[in-house]
Amino acid sequence: MSDWESIQHDVEQDIFAQQQQYEEASKESALEQCIYLYVEGESEEIAFRILLEEGLGINFSELGIIIVNYKGNGNLQHAIRIISQTLSHDRPIIFTFDDDDKRLITKLGRIAKNIHLFKIPYSPTITLPDGQKGGSFEESFEPSDFIDACFETTLLKMNPQVSKAEFTKAFIEDKSFYSQIVKFLQSKGLTNYCPNKIEIAESMATGCITEPETYIELAKLIKDIRLNNPVNVKI
Repeated sequence: MSDWESIQHDVEQDIFAQQQQYEEASKESALEQCIYLYVEGESEEIAFRILLEEGLGINFSELGIIIVNYKGNGNLQHAIRIISQTLSHDRPIIFTFDDDDKRLITKLGRIAKNIHLFKIPYSPTITLPDGQKGGSFEESFEPSDFIDACFETTLLKMNPQVSKAEFTKAFIEDKSFYSQIVKFLQSKGLTNYCPNKIEIAESMATGCITEPETYIELAKLIKDIRLNNPVNVKI
């Protein structure tokens, strides 16, 4: 190797090392300046990462996205109050919630500017028992995605006598998806008539042909928040 080639090699190695250092610093800084994404339960915790990261290209590491499970809509008000009292209260926070109880939001009162509320599904899809329009996690997907996912669960695979075609024919798109499969399985005499919601969620997230509107809009919100709160890389 000539002296010139040796110098050139050393320069390339230095540039590579600097790039590696910057990438590591970027990831560490992104986590330090993270965006919290609060979800209602374990089903959402699993499915959101699949839908956003694998389906819509939201890189959780680069953007500093941290998913937190607040374990049910009943804990939403309490979770918002607690997070407001922590050291990370000034960080951008997204709280997702099922749009199946219109009283929930009115109970929250005044919300800090750094907290973004995002309802699931993004657009109302079913008629709730009180006559209002709304929905929950399952209804953020197409009915066909939900039905397919139900029949991929361990429970339904163990009961091949249950007809998917019959359930599809009886299915009402304007009513709660999950309650319909439960009632249908009850009518078939199953002692265990509750398909695993986590299995359904994962199957819907991996099996949907097109990304549902809800998660496209959520991805947009995440990008907008990060654009308005850029990561300050500390090296």
